[in-house]
Amino acid sequence: MNPARLAAGLLVCLLGAEALAGIADDRDVRLQVMATSVPVRTGPGGSFKEIGRVGHGQVYEAIDRSPDGAWYRIRLSRGVSGWVLSELVWPFEIVDEGAVAKTTGFFSQHILGKSRLEDGRFVVAVSGGALDYDGFFTVRVGFQPSRHYLLELVGGQSAGSLGSLLIYQLELLVTLGPWRSLVPFAAVGAGGATTLPHQNAEFFGSGTHPMVSAGGGLLVALRGSITLRLDARQIMVFTPDDAWSMVALSGGLMLAF
Repeated sequence: MNPARLAAGLLVCLLGAEALAGIADDRDVRLQVMATSVPVRTGPGGSFKEIGRVGHGQVYEAIDRSPDGAWYRIRLSRGVSGWVLSELVWPFEIVDEGAVAKTTGFFSQHILGKSRLEDGRFVVAVSGGALDYDGFFTVRVGFQPSRHYLLELVGGQSAGSLGSLLIYQLELLVTLGPWRSLVPFAAVGAGGATTLPHQNAEFFGSGTHPMVSAGGGLLVALRGSITLRLDARQIMVFTPDDAWSMVALSGGLMLAF
């Protein structure tokens, strides 16, 4: 199954469940009629008397839910209420835009800052994370010829049960923003990788090999002069007999001056 479709499906299910639970939490939940004609009954069951019908696309306030979740009580426009089958309506929650704006304002005023990507700046970044299943540490020193580009010299080390891997490369970052505080970017790089196996490990030999990388990440400008940095790379190391593919995930801090 496509991971993106699976994630989207799970998100829809979670949002639907959240909206239904919202009725019990006194949240403002609406029900949109999905069928052409839906009967409204005096109670939560097919045996109760039908008092009217609602049509496709109409929206009503949800004021109650049956214990089994199969029926919803709606407030009709003429001042009376009735029950409709849950399979024939779509629940959604009315968002309090004022509360959202207040939360966003708190982050903007106290946590987030303005992106510091500018022409002619130098940057230094330190990150830690994982290279496949091993720990991974990197140091980056870069220069911004433009706010849309960043050239970096990258040095990193990964230490595992079989030995260590040292990487060093030149990397080009292309920003896809900035969006004030958030700056997504794409990255490509090339350089070398040195393998340093443990003395009792025969899985690979020592040596230096060419490598390339591709991926992207996100810069999150914080208050002050610090930027939070998240990176994801696919790394390929080429040996005379084979090629290794590894995934590097890391997070750290970046300073621009």
